[in-house]
Amino acid sequence: MESFNKLFENWYLVLYGLLFWGSIFGACLFYILETSIFVTPLGYFLGLFFGLIAQRRGWGWIQ
Repeated sequence: MESFNKLFENWYLVLYGLLFWGSIFGACLFYILETSIFVTPLGYFLGLFFGLIAQRRGWGWIQ
């Protein structure tokens, strides 16, 4: 359990980007592009990318 907590502490921004921002980006792309098989994975890929950038630069909600 401790290893899971340590992993979560290091990667929470990436997970947040993947789940939260990926959902938002996916919904926006779905609204703009309408139905397409690539819309949902592209939105989550953008969220993952955003989360990786946030982790690398040390962005956070409270600093």
